[in-house]
Amino acid sequence: MTTHARHLLRALAMGAVLACSTALAAAAPEWREELNSPRAGNHPALAPMVLDYRLSWRGTINAGNLRMEIDPRDADKPGRHVVRSTARSTGVAAALFPYEHHFWAEVRRNTLKPVFFQGEETDRRNEETTRVRYFPDRVESHEHKVSVRDGTVSEENKVFRHRDVHNIFSAMFHIRSQDLRKGRKYTIICQPFDNPYLVTVESHGAEMHDGRSAIRCTVSMRRINRDTLELREYEKLRRPATLWLSNDADRVILELRAAVFIGDVRATLVEQKKL
Repeated sequence: MTTHARHLLRALAMGAVLACSTALAAAAPEWREELNSPRAGNHPALAPMVLDYRLSWRGTINAGNLRMEIDPRDADKPGRHVVRSTARSTGVAAALFPYEHHFWAEVRRNTLKPVFFQGEETDRRNEETTRVRYFPDRVESHEHKVSVRDGTVSEENKVFRHRDVHNIFSAMFHIRSQDLRKGRKYTIICQPFDNPYLVTVESHGAEMHDGRSAIRCTVSMRRINRDTLELREYEKLRRPATLWLSNDADRVILELRAAVFIGDVRATLVEQKKL
């Protein structure tokens, strides 16, 4: 073997080692150490119920309404929780930011892991349907978008390869099942639509909120690059949101306050009805 051939093989071997090292580094980012156990906690399961919320700016200007149905009677799925959510903007908010959604999610009862999510959203620009399927080692999403202005159709498929990824509803089930004493902190991966996020929920303990015993939590989000696994600031939520859960067996969301790009947005529980 000539000297040039040996140098070439050595360079190729070193390149292969570096490539493998880079892949391993990308597969094990530092933030992964923040993740908690994927196991569900011991808090009792949420009973079938309907939750109605008022959406507002700063708690004064009504902006819309949201209804969340937990295990509705007409949507029985053996071994799964079903969550159906509908929302729409109203009044001034509808004129400025017209929006409507219809969500459907399925979550395994025994593990509180997500199986399927479908979101249909309409705003001023697009009618968009997103379907997300959750597997043990990956998440697959399909987005179908129709332009309201000219009917142009676009579609996109994406894959995020990671374990123990939640959707917004399985994340809710998972967090409420945990020990939420003051100081407890839980970090999970959540992919609600086509992008994954690192979500951290910290409990600040029990307190009274609007006349009810509640557990106050803060929620922060960072966006995950699905290819490099690099963390990025989530520009739509630069400060942690505040969340109050009822301090009882139900642990439903009493209120959520978030400073987002359009201002201080709140979702406040106005009615809770068990099925």
